[in-house]
Amino acid sequence: MWHLKVMAAGCAAWLIVIAGAAAQPAPDRAGNIEKAAAEIAAVQAKSGADGAFAAIEACYQRELARATSLTRELEACMAQDIIVSRISAAFYASLNPEGRRQAGGPEPEAVTRAMLQRVLGTCARFQVPEDDVRAFNQIVQTRGMDAYGRARFPQQVPAKKN
Repeated sequence: MWHLKVMAAGCAAWLIVIAGAAAQPAPDRAGNIEKAAAEIAAVQAKSGADGAFAAIEACYQRELARATSLTRELEACMAQDIIVSRISAAFYASLNPEGRRQAGGPEPEAVTRAMLQRVLGTCARFQVPEDDVRAFNQIVQTRGMDAYGRARFPQQVPAKKN
């Protein structure tokens, strides 16, 4: 597979996606998402997008094997998947289509579709209510993406002020 270290900076064209969520208190959920985002940023910095996607796949396999409901750990897998997939899709969309094809890079839509299948499949499996899906997605879009940016690019993304 084509190895790229995908940058978060300049990826303003994040795609709107839906993700699943369990009924956790908002501060606990947000902290869990921020922690997951920082962890996957470290993996991606060290091992590129392929390493990040491999870690996400291992997360899903581990957590789905033991889950009887949507857990914090499974929520972390989904948040990481959404974040890395959005950034990757935006990166691939910014490349010249012919150059992307010649280099063996995926189509941005294929990255997004695959992520949606994983996330929505998990939501369906645990019958996540639509309101929880929206709330989770909102936290990933804001707090998760911010935490990823701060962890992955600390010089470009300022620390949040409490």
